[in-house]
Amino acid sequence: MSIRNYNKVLSMKTILELSDVKAKRYFLESENYCSMQFPKYIDFKPVIDYVEATVGNKELKDILKDSKKMPSDYENVNHKILVKKDAQYSYRPIQLINPYLYYLLVKAITNRSNWKNIKNRFDELTVPNIEVMSIPKVKGDSDKSHMSASVSAWWENVEQKSIQLALSYRYMFVTDITNCYGAIYTHTIAWALMGKEKAKEKREKPGLLGNMIDRYIQGMQNGQTNGIPQGSTLSDFIAEIVLAYADKRLSEELHNKGISNYHIVRYRDDYRIFCNSKEDIERIAFFLQEVLADLNFQLNGKKTYLTEDIISESIKPDKRAYISGGPIYRKSNKRIYSTLSNLQQEALFIYQFSKMHPNSGTLTKLITIFAQRLNSKIASCNDYLVLISIFTEIALYSPKSYKIVLSIISKLLSKVPTTDERERIVNDIYTKFQRFPNIGEIQIWIQRITYNLPHPISYTEDICKIVNGEANIILWNNDWIEDAYKSAFPQCKICTEWIRDRYTPIIDINEISLFDNNDYTY
Repeated sequence: MSIRNYNKVLSMKTILELSDVKAKRYFLESENYCSMQFPKYIDFKPVIDYVEATVGNKELKDILKDSKKMPSDYENVNHKILVKKDAQYSYRPIQLINPYLYYLLVKAITNRSNWKNIKNRFDELTVPNIEVMSIPKVKGDSDKSHMSASVSAWWENVEQKSIQLALSYRYMFVTDITNCYGAIYTHTIAWALMGKEKAKEKREKPGLLGNMIDRYIQGMQNGQTNGIPQGSTLSDFIAEIVLAYADKRLSEELHNKGISNYHIVRYRDDYRIFCNSKEDIERIAFFLQEVLADLNFQLNGKKTYLTEDIISESIKPDKRAYISGGPIYRKSNKRIYSTLSNLQQEALFIYQFSKMHPNSGTLTKLITIFAQRLNSKIASCNDYLVLISIFTEIALYSPKSYKIVLSIISKLLSKVPTTDERERIVNDIYTKFQRFPNIGEIQIWIQRITYNLPHPISYTEDICKIVNGEANIILWNNDWIEDAYKSAFPQCKICTEWIRDRYTPIIDINEISLFDNNDYTY
């Protein structure tokens, strides 16, 4: 990251700097309703706008079909999409929150009084020795999206700050929380907003914001109190409330124990603790574990370690390996060129790198550069079947890369001379991915390049079925809502047909890249 970009990240506006009105609009934007990337023809704005227009200032009790039955009494109120996390059997359930509950929760949080109290509470929970990098960001004029603005503050920012802190501290302790969002005990949201004891005393008062958030989240997941839905900026923000409360409690505990010479950098549930005393940093780690355990969290032993080599360990292993091995991509006069002789060599290098560092950020960057370079070289590319095979295998074991891989494959498929042959290849690719069943996100993006083929693939993901124009598909269970508020619910309009029909099967890299101009060289 350049100094200019680093300074830009540090100066980004967070959502806490917005007024209540602007915060409400922020949360109700389609990209914040679901932070998962979709093809451009999938847009949740029509359903969000409909709910806002029909519900308006009404409360949950006003729209219930039966006053004795809450949303928590119903299953499948949210729509879940499984996202593969790694090459093994780990999945992340991304939830499209029921639009009615989502709107009501946003409305409650951004109520003028509530929003002021939340901002004040964050001020109270801010402590001098703990630096938080993960409050949702607001896109600036040069940002492609709110997501790109937030991602800019991700590991690059943490990395740069960590290297700086190596000047002042000898030791760094790195850890994170196991299944953070799935472990959040919904009652702790009220604890975070008003303190544990006060929250317990007032648990039965439904009008209090913490209790309202608790009730809405339980309504989304059949009454469960463990976990919050993943996949929206709103959930990210709610998690930050709980984690900021943990920061405050940890700071107080360390103050009481006489530990003051330390610095903590936190990005969501990832912690980097800096200290000059090995004894103190181990004590800090112990107290952190105690504080988190009281909030139903556990540290991830597999990602926990102590190091004296702060500079090396501040840089991700995949990035270190790429730098030390000699980068194959370099930049000259804003043009990226390769040190290898042809595209197949580049692809094989990337494949070998993916075996050593699957699902890594550097791998994603390498694939993105390849996709960009392919644009100008596709006309002379004759080994397209080999390249398709290589990149399919990469995506299979590095699921974070598959959208960019599908962009590459879509371009290579344009070289296949016949429609029948393209269909055969696409079906082979889909069959490969099918070894991991029920992966809705993969299906959504494979459909992007197969929709216009003569014999479309039959998908199990309901969003794909809506895109195909199938009838009687239900994403969200709305049986708990009075008919007057859902009679014209425009579920089918999440697919913008004219955009769907206009698209060619080729996915342009700009369609899936979070950034317009990335510096992919080191």
